[in-house]
Amino acid sequence: MLFVDQLITGISVGAVYALFAVGFGIVFSTMQILNLAQGVYATAGAMLAYFALTELDVPFVVAAILAVAGAALVAVFVDQLAFQPLRRRGVQMLGAIIASIGMWIALREVASIATNATPVGFPSNTVPRGLIEVAGVSILKTQLLSIVCAVVVITGVYLLLHRTRVGHAIRAVGYSKDAAQIAGINPRAMIIGAAALSGAITGLSGILLASGQSFNFTLGDHLLLQGFAAVVIGGFGDVRGAALGGVLIGVVQTMSAAYISSGFQDAITFGLVLVVLLWLPRGILGSANVVRA
Repeated sequence: MLFVDQLITGISVGAVYALFAVGFGIVFSTMQILNLAQGVYATAGAMLAYFALTELDVPFVVAAILAVAGAALVAVFVDQLAFQPLRRRGVQMLGAIIASIGMWIALREVASIATNATPVGFPSNTVPRGLIEVAGVSILKTQLLSIVCAVVVITGVYLLLHRTRVGHAIRAVGYSKDAAQIAGINPRAMIIGAAALSGAITGLSGILLASGQSFNFTLGDHLLLQGFAAVVIGGFGDVRGAALGGVLIGVVQTMSAAYISSGFQDAITFGLVLVVLLWLPRGILGSANVVRA
């Protein structure tokens, strides 16, 4: 049963990475920005949920909804403040990366001040706790919550991008803003929508990660590394690839810690990234055109 327990733990951790990777990938696909401030959205989601639970005394579900909405607003704020002026001036990716680093540092400092740089945690009576039996296997409720949220949200995002007019418009902007505009699409509106969607998904990943442990203002930094690795492994151009990469990293990390050593889990994970880059430069499911969502 140890292997099964570790596998479930790996999948639940990977589900959180997958959500972050999907949010990360949406920004890159739509705006061609390697947004290093993406981790801040996860921290914002966790922090806002914490304050909603402790200050507003609302149920966990309500706190999560408010926090996801707040993370979406933070993402739109960052996009319009840091990236929109660069897009208007035609600045290329390097300028956007530098701007995202600036926003990362600034918002990280805000989170540090808001919590006095001390670890916090969701009140124990507000988050689903305990074990639940699924097909004869005991699973923590927080693990099941992460897996269910990842499946539902990632499926919904995939259907949104590939089965709706709004999704087609967002993907069209990712291909070419000029061509999309000729077709009657408002690129700025689609980019704002994509930023909000990305922030909401990333904020949810932060809430799920924080629900099982104490956390501080650096929560998003860890997710940024794992999420970036997940997107590289799965492929920048495909939501399914980003999700697959996230789950794969979660399982590899957990199995490495359980059967080899926790000290090697990051080395093994990023070794896996190098192997994938050597054999599959576009990732496992990456398309020929990396700007497609």
